[in-house]
Amino acid sequence: MLSSVDNMRSLTFLSILGIILIGCSHSTEPPLTVPVTAAAGLTDVNLLAQSYNKGLRFMSVMSNNVNLDGLSVTWQYTYYYPDTTIPPKLYWFHANSIGVAFDSTSLMGVGSAVITHTWFNSDLAMHIAEQNGGSQFRSNNPNYVIAASVGEPVVPNPTTYWNIGYYSNNDKTKFLLLRIDANTGEVKTYGSDSKQPSERNAEIHCSDAVINLCRIYFIG
Repeated sequence: MLSSVDNMRSLTFLSILGIILIGCSHSTEPPLTVPVTAAAGLTDVNLLAQSYNKGLRFMSVMSNNVNLDGLSVTWQYTYYYPDTTIPPKLYWFHANSIGVAFDSTSLMGVGSAVITHTWFNSDLAMHIAEQNGGSQFRSNNPNYVIAASVGEPVVPNPTTYWNIGYYSNNDKTKFLLLRIDANTGEVKTYGSDSKQPSERNAEIHCSDAVINLCRIYFIG
């Protein structure tokens, strides 16, 4: 039979154990990020960018690791501030399924312009890329990574393009680069390990059966 002192010790132990178990049952795991499309965080990033400077203008969004559905865990967004600084300043932000954040600033290089046209989302861009050489590239190069970006070149009467790059992790000479008109779906293969650059119409357009994938976004 337990003495009164032993009973008190047992009750104290059980009380402490109960508190620990209750605390564990209410502990929360940090939220996990899930892959999202390029446009998923655009509205929130745009609001954050305007809080830094109302004159910022959207230039591009990119990711160096996109899956076959056009989703990425993190997308990076670039904004341009048109002032008298030469070269002008760029503002970098990122977004994921949890939220958005400011990254850094840098000086603007050459080769990019502010996006002034509508553009369809990364899921449709990847669908088109897969139909125009991407699937075959993956079949030939099972260990690969896909990068994607959308933006406008600095040329007269520009249009917005998706740039999709397939790269072999085993052989750096194996790659496929596709430039896709982000309005019409027209595809230009402008770099490949086996082909000369060529232009052709994409097999998938917004007016086809994949209309449910064709979501148009615009930031002036």
